[in-house]
This record gives sequence, structure tokens and C-alpha cells, in this order.
Amino acid sequence: MAIRSDAAGNECSYLLDMLADEVGCVLEIGCGDGRLTRKYADRTARVFGVDLPATMPRAGSKPMPDSVHLAAASGVHLPFPACRFDHVIFALSF
Repeated sequence: MAIRSDAAGNECSYLLDMLADEVGCVLEIGCGDGRLTRKYADRTARVFGVDLPATMPRAGSKPMPDSVHLAAASGVHLPFPACRFDHVIFALSF
């Protein structure tokens, strides 16, 4: 799959428009290496990102903000109780 670029910043702008002003806890399904996560993490209280183990950030990659917690998990079987998140992001995950 080709890497997509968003030089104009449309992706981030659209995402931030969709999030409420006071964002509490966000679940991002299919967070991959955190490319999108890093773009909005500073607007949230906490982000929990899940993805399959092969796509998670590798040791030595750019560190995530302290508010971001990543877990290797399937989006089908989430390791969280129901109704825990204020927002769920599921973008470019297939």
C-alpha cells in the first residue's frame, strides 16, 4: 500500500473539527504507528490506541505523548469495558 501524504493538513483539520472542544477519552482503532494519533493527542485527556502487533510502533521510534496508551489488540475484541470513551476514531483501517 502506498503511503499517503496530507501536505495541506486537511486530514488533521477535519479530525479536529469533528472532536468536541473538551475531549476526554478517545479510542483509536487501527492506530498503526501513531501517525494520526500524534496529530490530535494534545487535544485530548487520554488516547487509547489499539492495533494488531505487527503495525504497532517499534522500539526506538518517536515517543508518544504521555496521554497516549497503545495496546496490541484486535478492533473486533476490544480490551475495554463498554461506554468508556467519549470518541472513537476508526480511520484508514482495513
